[in-house]
Amino acid sequence: MTASTGVYPTYFGKPYAETVEMIEEITAEGRADMCIFGDRLYTDIATGKNHGILSVLVLTGETKTEDVDAAEESAKPDILLGSLADADALMF
Repeated sequence: MTASTGVYPTYFGKPYAETVEMIEEITAEGRADMCIFGDRLYTDIATGKNHGILSVLVLTGETKTEDVDAAEESAKPDILLGSLADADALMF
């Protein structure tokens, strides 16, 4: 695309920095006040780990316990939950 147009694309989505920057701008909140929940190590949790956001992995989706065990320490979530329903105990 860049070769044809001379314009560099802006990427949005996880784990791109532009997504985090957009959320900061819209919410006026800093990364220290954010938390990202997800079921994928390589998108959801990578977003948190790469951008200083607390990351919570739920095991009801794509990622299984074995995947977390096999992951490099730097790629592991800050918090691991069996399901999103378990989040209540953390917050309330």
